[in-house]
Amino acid sequence: MVEGFPPPVNADHPTPSPFQGSVLEAAVFGLDPYSRYSLRVEAVNGAGSVSSPWVEVMTLEASPTGLGNITVEQREEGRALLLSWDEPRAPNGVITMYNLYSEGNLEFSGLLRSFLFRRLEPWTVYSLILEACTAAGCTHSPPQHIITAAAPPASQLPPRPLSVGPDHVSLTWYPPSQPNGLIGEYSLLGRNLDEMGRLRNNEEDTDGGKVLFTETSPQQAESFSYTVTDLRPWTQYEFSICTHNPAGHTCSPWVNVTTRQAPPRGLGPPTVSHVRGRPSEVVISWAPPLEANGVLQSYRIQRNNVSFSFSFDPDVLTYTDENLHPFSLYSYSVTACTSEGCITSPQTNITTLEAPPAVVEAPAVDAITSDHINISWSKPLMLNGEVTEYVLKLNNKEAYRGRDLKTTLSGLQPYTSYQLVLLACTRGGCTTSNTITVVTEEAPPTHLAPPTLKVTGPESVEITWRPPNHPNGIITGYELSRDGEVIYVGTDTHYHDFTLLPSKEYSYIVRANNSRGAVSSNVATAKTHSSAPSGVGFPTLTSLEATQVRVEWQTPARPNGDIVRYTVYLRDPVQSNITSAVFTPEDKAFSDKQIILRGLGPYHRYEVRVEACTVLGCSSSDWSSVLTLEAPPTGQRAPLLDLTSDPHTGLQTSFLLTWSPPAQANGRIIHYVVHRRLGASDRDETGSATVVYKNVSTSFNDSGLQPYTAYQYQVWAVNSAGYASSPWVSGRTGPAPPQGVGLPIFLDVSATSAVVDIHPPAQPNGIVSLFRVFSVDRDNHTLVSEGTSHQQTLHGLRPYTQYWVGVEACTCYQCCSRGPMRELHTLAAPPADQRPPRLITLTSRSVQMEWDEPKAPNGVIESCELHIRSSCPQPPQPIPSACTEGPTEICFFGKQRSYNVTGLQPYSTYELRAACFNNMGSTASNWTAVSTLSEPPQYVSPFSVDSNLTVIWLDWAGTFSLNGYLREYTVTESQLRVYSGFYSYLHIPRTSQKTLSFQVTCITDSGSASTPTIKYSPATGLGPLEPVDGDKQGVSISATPVYSELWFILLFTLLGLFLLAILIGLLLKRALRKNPSARQRPPLVMLQKTRKAGGDTYTFDTVADCVEISNIILKSYTVYTEGLTDTKIVGSSSRYSPMSVLRAPSQTDLTQAYSQHSLHRSVSQLIDRKSLMMEEGCWDNPLGHDSGLYVEEDEFVDAIKALSSGKKEHTMFTDTHL
Repeated sequence: MVEGFPPPVNADHPTPSPFQGSVLEAAVFGLDPYSRYSLRVEAVNGAGSVSSPWVEVMTLEASPTGLGNITVEQREEGRALLLSWDEPRAPNGVITMYNLYSEGNLEFSGLLRSFLFRRLEPWTVYSLILEACTAAGCTHSPPQHIITAAAPPASQLPPRPLSVGPDHVSLTWYPPSQPNGLIGEYSLLGRNLDEMGRLRNNEEDTDGGKVLFTETSPQQAESFSYTVTDLRPWTQYEFSICTHNPAGHTCSPWVNVTTRQAPPRGLGPPTVSHVRGRPSEVVISWAPPLEANGVLQSYRIQRNNVSFSFSFDPDVLTYTDENLHPFSLYSYSVTACTSEGCITSPQTNITTLEAPPAVVEAPAVDAITSDHINISWSKPLMLNGEVTEYVLKLNNKEAYRGRDLKTTLSGLQPYTSYQLVLLACTRGGCTTSNTITVVTEEAPPTHLAPPTLKVTGPESVEITWRPPNHPNGIITGYELSRDGEVIYVGTDTHYHDFTLLPSKEYSYIVRANNSRGAVSSNVATAKTHSSAPSGVGFPTLTSLEATQVRVEWQTPARPNGDIVRYTVYLRDPVQSNITSAVFTPEDKAFSDKQIILRGLGPYHRYEVRVEACTVLGCSSSDWSSVLTLEAPPTGQRAPLLDLTSDPHTGLQTSFLLTWSPPAQANGRIIHYVVHRRLGASDRDETGSATVVYKNVSTSFNDSGLQPYTAYQYQVWAVNSAGYASSPWVSGRTGPAPPQGVGLPIFLDVSATSAVVDIHPPAQPNGIVSLFRVFSVDRDNHTLVSEGTSHQQTLHGLRPYTQYWVGVEACTCYQCCSRGPMRELHTLAAPPADQRPPRLITLTSRSVQMEWDEPKAPNGVIESCELHIRSSCPQPPQPIPSACTEGPTEICFFGKQRSYNVTGLQPYSTYELRAACFNNMGSTASNWTAVSTLSEPPQYVSPFSVDSNLTVIWLDWAGTFSLNGYLREYTVTESQLRVYSGFYSYLHIPRTSQKTLSFQVTCITDSGSASTPTIKYSPATGLGPLEPVDGDKQGVSISATPVYSELWFILLFTLLGLFLLAILIGLLLKRALRKNPSARQRPPLVMLQKTRKAGGDTYTFDTVADCVEISNIILKSYTVYTEGLTDTKIVGSSSRYSPMSVLRAPSQTDLTQAYSQHSLHRSVSQLIDRKSLMMEEGCWDNPLGHDSGLYVEEDEFVDAIKALSSGKKEHTMFTDTHL
């Protein structure tokens, strides 16, 4: 007996649990979870009992129970809930977690028993579930639906204008997207922005708004609308919607709506005023309309009720009308337009100002003399006002003013050009005519001044004179008289009179002539001069030094008086400047008649002349030239160095020197000398220099120099007086191929790479900028690496290969030199590039293959393997079968390069590959596919036969080894063929319990094989196999009886049906002698398919129906399709698919295939209408029409031919209403 009690129970009253027998353990049920109990065991027998000490036990935890509802307190205007809950009535353990779910989402998890649920939507139902968990499990409370408190609406969209007119606006609005409660009222607010004097943005501001409409207790609708009327055109309004619910209200942003435009109103007449001084222009100005009612698009002016072709912008309020007729009446009005219409103002009249006459004709000359002119004129054609006076101007001076149309001008000068202009004047101004030119007639000239005389020497006088002050015409010529003798007649106004006597006085008079007369001048006198010296000889010039010349001269041959001075002139012909020195009797050079000129240029040509003067004049000698002596040259510039390539070596080891002559040659340059020295020294000495050139040319090509060496050059210019040397100029020759390139040193050699160490060349001949590493193979140089480093890594080498490697050093593009070669052996590596094996001999059971070593053996090939596997797809068969690629097998291992693989299956596809090995690894080739030849099929094992209540099935899938392409399987039962095809199974309907004998034959391209005959009884099962001859198991041709072949059965069936059709036709011919009328002919019947239990049956039958009508015999043929019954049987096993079995139709089937109306499936008794009308009349048809099946004779023959085809399933005609 086990007694126990929980701690709350008194220990003096335990609860016993008795157990009988020898039970030493017990299970106590009905305890509370997570409770402490005390247990003891009491053993009782017939003599008494004994109890064990008490043992305390604590039960395990369980899921809590008694989870109450959640206490809800609304917070934050419906956007938060303060949730709290009590502990479960029965925690059944230690509560480890409280979880709060909302709509299936965990919102709170923790040990607190309160939670502020935020981010809620007002006036929304939320489903909350509380979950309390212990270590043993969790308990959910029932879903508790809580509605959040209402809040003021939010997200109210502004109203949207539906239509806008000049004085009304139709607005629509939608409820707020967040109503946050039951909507109780909509208020439409509006305000006029123009009246407020400022524009507001779209912000929630209801100040200044007026309630235009209130919708109380709105129904639940998708949208609301209202039309605001009595608005002003083209005015900006703002509208807003305020939505109210019990918690408050919200207003939408203001929406700006501008009413449509309307025609303007209140346009006054324009103001028209004159433009001072512009009679053809008036200024039209106007004021804007009092009410624009929109955006003024344009103004248009109407003049004399005719609108201008152009308009004005709305900001233009004035216009100057030009090209008007002066002194004319005009009327003006203005039209103002908006996009909705226009308004025209009243007219304003104005008369334009007077203007000068339009055109004034030039005055006409009536009579002209040498001193007066008679002039007349006419009125202008266009006066442009009233003419007040005419003004005649003569040479821009007023000669007449008045209103007469003619006048006479007197007191004019003879043969004078006068310009006449007429002015016609009105109050608006004057107009000038074209200018005419009038020339008065000629008169004799007057006022001729005496000539001007100029003595030019002891024997000549120069005479000049001016024309008369008043020629009064064209001067035709002048006459010059000397001492009363005419010495010149002509038109010139000057004359030079020679051959006069020295120191003598002469008188001269000039006479001027024109067409009307002549005038003479007063007398002018002049006296000739005394004579000057003559016969001044050339001076004698002598060069003393490079800068000095001595000049000597003689007294003139005819001094003509006392010489008062000598003047020596020095001229430089190149610079064209002349200097002079004057010597008087006080100078020593005057008496010595010689002078030394100093400061001249060396080797320069000068010209000198001497002038001798008396009191009466001077006389000069001709120029005499002299060349100064030479001096050493100066100013020799340094030569220019141009580095060029040597034509023999192609290296830049030559300098082309060019220089210019010295700035001052100071003589004739005899030759130039070029000095050269090594180094770049700045010392200006030529002791170590070498003369490399001496010639007159100013260029020199110095070749054969050392490469990459510094040189200095100096040029001397030499003449007869000395030389001039240039500064030294430095240059360096170009690089050359290095010399002394050493052997490469190999530091690290692997199978495909090597590190090469390169030593600098012994003589670099420049800066080595590139090292190349190359290999040589049969005189072919291959670059394997290049760079500037002295250590280079060669990559891409072939393993186990001997290379001859050399180094090439380069100082420039074509300055490269190669060093000697060194042998390099790369290490071995696994072979690569194994070619597939090749087919040598092929049979049905074996294949001989050969292969080559890898193209890259990368070492010594030690052995080879030949791998084989069966591949997919296999050779084709009529019915494809599943194919699985076989495992790879090693069929050969050794050093041979060919092998004959045996033990293969005929008519099968295999894949073979070769693999070769060296001491570092192996490589395998690609697979080569080989298909073995065919053999006759072989019998392997018996086929299986089984049945159920309705079907017998045969399976010979593993019976034969085809060994070739399958032609067919044939199945015979008791030596009758029941199946021929490609499938390896057959389903036959089970019709009786008799024993069947089956034999299967396999036929391929190479032969055939047959199985033993298997007897099968549906009742008892398989019988013993019949023995077969040995040759039947090999290649054989099955000798099937002819009468069991399908074609034989079909042939005899058709023959029997044909004879039966002839017999029926003869019987019907007698029975149907009566000619049927149109009313007695039965309707045409379509050929119907007859469906048997085994499938569709088609019968081939040819029945000749001869219908004799008078002398017309119609023959028609009905063709049926005859075939075997196709029975579809599905076996009980899932491994067999539905199978079709062909069976021959029975006599019952053939009988049921015909109907009593088979004769009506013919040509439907085509009748020639013409013959019937001649022989039998019209068959009681008053209209003379048949049933619509009348055809011509040719059409009838075509119809008969078409019906003779044996492939038609049925023939159908449409019978018409007779």
